[in-house]
Amino acid sequence: MNTRSLRLIIVLVLAMVFAGSLVTHSAQAASVAPRKALLDRINVVRARYGLAHVLPAAKLRGAAQRHSIDMLHRNYFAHTSPVGSSVYTRITNSGFVSGYSSWLGGETLAWGTGSLEGAHATVYAWMHSPEHRAILLSSKFRWIGISRECGRYHGFANACVWTADWVTRS
Repeated sequence: MNTRSLRLIIVLVLAMVFAGSLVTHSAQAASVAPRKALLDRINVVRARYGLAHVLPAAKLRGAAQRHSIDMLHRNYFAHTSPVGSSVYTRITNSGFVSGYSSWLGGETLAWGTGSLEGAHATVYAWMHSPEHRAILLSSKFRWIGISRECGRYHGFANACVWTADWVTRS
């Protein structure tokens, strides 16, 4: 085997190794859970504005998840369900604020398909809505419960519905 052929083989092997590492990196990035991706994106934006990170809370996540599932199955998009469940009732029923003398809650909702169902698009939309932006950039909120449920919604076969319940308590 001549030197030129050997160099070509080495270059090809290195190219395959490099391409494999890119695929592995892309697969790892794609494997980040959507809820974690949204929490990370929210905290990146909050940090840009000098705000503390919000922390995930399992009980709030349960409340958010029940609301996302309900919206998906009943095909509505609102902070109050058709049977009257509100942000207040969802947060109090979660048990997250039990025993606290005061608390403040908020909720952000989103839904989308394709490229509009991801964390970046969701936070972008919230930042361009005055009501949602006020919640996202509130220094009062310390805890968050995030849910993302996907399925048939408003005539779309693969839509995703987000609910984020935000709380501070003392």
